[in-house]
Amino acid sequence: MKKVISTLLIVFAVTVFTGCKRNYTVYERHDITACGVKDPLVNLPWLAEECEKAKKAKNGETTISLLQDTVTKDNVFKLMYYYKNKEDIYIIYGYNCSGKELYRSGLGLTPPDSEIEEEFYKNKKHLGIIFKTKYK
Repeated sequence: MKKVISTLLIVFAVTVFTGCKRNYTVYERHDITACGVKDPLVNLPWLAEECEKAKKAKNGETTISLLQDTVTKDNVFKLMYYYKNKEDIYIIYGYNCSGKELYRSGLGLTPPDSEIEEEFYKNKKHLGIIFKTKYK
């Protein structure tokens, strides 16, 4: 009888702990320098806040890409939010190093001003994805 109860308790514990975990992956590149700081995901407060919000989201994914202006060598960040609800929704934001919004587009938003979009992407080189969450 003790073996049956022990087995049931183990099965119950495994079920509870594996069933309650959110199934997601987080990819972060902390080995970069951008905007004059090492590890901007931690050392730029506004960007660190965006990462924390993304980790708490329930469904969808967030991707943060680092871009560099090929002329001025300034960095900008492209944040893409993708939500899975009744309809798939995505929103893209562009920010400078201080967290000022430079660009916004996405499904469900007013279409972006083509001049603003062109200006944001003009002379920009994609350096890579530095943060990504993906919910399964």
